[in-house]
Amino acid sequence: MKKLTMLITALLLMGLPQAQDAEGLAIVGYTTPNYEQIKKDCTDKQSDRYYPKLIKRFAEVDTALDIADMQTFYYGQAFLDGYSPYPSYDEFEEIQAIMSKDETPTIADSRNIIKLANTVIAQNPAEPMAYYYKFVGQNIACKYFGGDTLELQKVQLQFQMLFYTIASTGNGTTPELAMHVVNPSHEYMMMSMYGFHEKEQVLVSFNGSDYDMFVIDTNEYGVDTLYFNIDRIAGAWDKLLFSDEEEESETVTGLFLELGEKFVLELKKPKRNNSQFVVVSKEKIGDTLVCDRDSLFREPVPKNQVVGYFCPMRLSDDDETVFNCLVFISNCRKKWLYYDTYISTDADGKTFSTTSNNGMPRGVLMNEMWPTDVKILNINNIRTKE
Repeated sequence: MKKLTMLITALLLMGLPQAQDAEGLAIVGYTTPNYEQIKKDCTDKQSDRYYPKLIKRFAEVDTALDIADMQTFYYGQAFLDGYSPYPSYDEFEEIQAIMSKDETPTIADSRNIIKLANTVIAQNPAEPMAYYYKFVGQNIACKYFGGDTLELQKVQLQFQMLFYTIASTGNGTTPELAMHVVNPSHEYMMMSMYGFHEKEQVLVSFNGSDYDMFVIDTNEYGVDTLYFNIDRIAGAWDKLLFSDEEEESETVTGLFLELGEKFVLELKKPKRNNSQFVVVSKEKIGDTLVCDRDSLFREPVPKNQVVGYFCPMRLSDDDETVFNCLVFISNCRKKWLYYDTYISTDADGKTFSTTSNNGMPRGVLMNEMWPTDVKILNINNIRTKE
């Protein structure tokens, strides 16, 4: 498989400047991200660039997305609760282990890579490396097993759009033309795509901004140094270092769930948008449950806590139909509870959608019901005020 993956970069970028569907992202000059506007747009429900709306459009490969939309999509992740300047995805390590094998890839390799990439996309739909690896999986399927070429083209375009977005901010040859990133690994991704090899890395500051400066090995472009603006990374890191120690160690703003889990949350600041909460516990539930208020959901819930289930369920003992359900048992001082949910399917090639709710009363509520292929949830923005 090693020889095959060596071709992936060339295939991903093939036709990039000419791709008709990506014409809206063609770079004419460079556009420095307007972070203040991006923060405002991606968190404003009335904005056309409200983040869940952009997630849906990108998942559908909406070719009307322009540079401003895509910059809000990529850089907006730095303003969402749960953003980490140094995210770690175990799935990438699993994918790399599959890709490092010397044997001819199998259809199981393809499916596993796609599944792992989709898991990361469910957690962060603006992670370009997830689309890179998904392209690897789709390419294996198409090259050896007659896979879906339309899906291959779709994920290729998704990666290209994110690549263009970072490249739209500068060529990296000077601090003023630095490429802006929200994750240090994206620096190496961009250098790899351009065929650059770094010899040295130095953290530098100019005019109040922070940069990673790379000394580049000899190349056909004559580039000797490359700059990446890391203001969003540095700002998030400082916030982590200097935030209140107790709140940092206890509270989170998002909850990633795999099918078959029970969880208990304690809301810390439920009155504000993007409420913080503590994950009191999570445990595996292996059986199909029956959604019965009189038996399953009778447990007491302390004030300002939520007990939840994301499990396969039947609606009654007599009903044989199984749904994958999200159930909350809440006991908040305020009567109503609100939340937003990103949903991921686990089937090959499928992506995800978003939902929100109009508020649920204190007590037990069957929040959501999905077909059995929905296996991953990302819940955030849990709050008692709309």
